[in-house]
Amino acid sequence: MTRFLLLFILVFCFLPAFSQEEPSLVTPIMEDTTVYTWVTHMPVFAKCDPMDPNAYTCSLKELTMYLFSNLRYPQEALARNEGGIAQVGVVIDKKGRIKEARIEATSGFKALDEEALRVVRSMPAWKPGMEGSQAVHVAMSIPVNFKPEAYRRE
Repeated sequence: MTRFLLLFILVFCFLPAFSQEEPSLVTPIMEDTTVYTWVTHMPVFAKCDPMDPNAYTCSLKELTMYLFSNLRYPQEALARNEGGIAQVGVVIDKKGRIKEARIEATSGFKALDEEALRVVRSMPAWKPGMEGSQAVHVAMSIPVNFKPEAYRRE
């Protein structure tokens, strides 16, 4: 009986020690998902140099050219002479990709807002925003201006 009791105590005392997971030697690193609104070096359009003092001007120029070249003005909106500015809010992630595109201010016309979202979501990757030497997520707002007279083909 004492052997049985001793065996019972040993099994229940040492069994939990064997069933526990080994502690990991690698500490998982939590990714920083903070979204900034202003950083040392704001994201710039793909063809621009973020260290150039004219990076902002370059980005505006390249962005405008991209939008004008890739925007497909909805025909029904063009026929009704509808125009306006759709303000598209985005997060540019650490790799420069457009994430979380949404309408922040409507153009007043659903077809124009949908086209603004489409063209912004299809943009090539930007050069990401930098805080110090770290790439970070940055929230930005991109105005997409719809002017029917600029797209009319007579």
